[in-house]
Amino acid sequence: MIVILDIPNYKSLSFDVCDLQPLADLELQVQRRLSGVLPLANTYLTGRHGISASEVLSHSTLPWLSLRHRILGGKGGFGSTLRAQGSRTKDNKPANYDNCRDLYGRRLKTLKDAKTIVEKVELDEKARVEAKERRRKKIAEGLAERPVKKYRFNDVEYEKESEELREAAKMAANRAAKREKEKKDREAETDKDGGDGGMMVPLFDGELDELSSSSSSSSESDNDEVGGDGHSSD
Repeated sequence: MIVILDIPNYKSLSFDVCDLQPLADLELQVQRRLSGVLPLANTYLTGRHGISASEVLSHSTLPWLSLRHRILGGKGGFGSTLRAQGSRTKDNKPANYDNCRDLYGRRLKTLKDAKTIVEKVELDEKARVEAKERRRKKIAEGLAERPVKKYRFNDVEYEKESEELREAAKMAANRAAKREKEKKDREAETDKDGGDGGMMVPLFDGELDELSSSSSSSSESDNDEVGGDGHSSD
């Protein structure tokens, strides 16, 4: 039986083994031919794709085996851990269907963007109406009559000084009114005593000169009249 064997240096060798005990004969020939080329202490024979060597030799007309090194492994369980982590990551990751299309051939991303624009326009309109309402309320509050605030002033010294100033102003006003009344009374008595024939007291020098000239002219006219009367009597 001819057996083809893949060795770790990426080469393939053919072996002519016994049909009765092919696996034992193959191991013996490999040990004889490759002992000086490869360390065979940690190697084993296996079929391709994970099939055992004995099964390949018993069911295949042209068996093809592989010579592999044994690799030291860990405690195991890492595969299940990675699978669990991958499933959790897949579950938490949101599905993206933006590039998919609906029954009318429109992309879902386009529909989503259009919906977002409509919502933004509605929100802007609502915000505009609310801002207008706030301005209206503010104007109404500004035009409304505000209640008068009452302040309590408690300063004894200031109140005392204010009272004294009010009393002094009141007394000064009374004195001024009294003097004015006395002056008017004196003027009234003077006018009553003098009568219509009293001498008029001039207020300015010009009036005094006019008064003197008028009195002198009146005296001269009286003398002329007296002289004329004397001549006529003679």
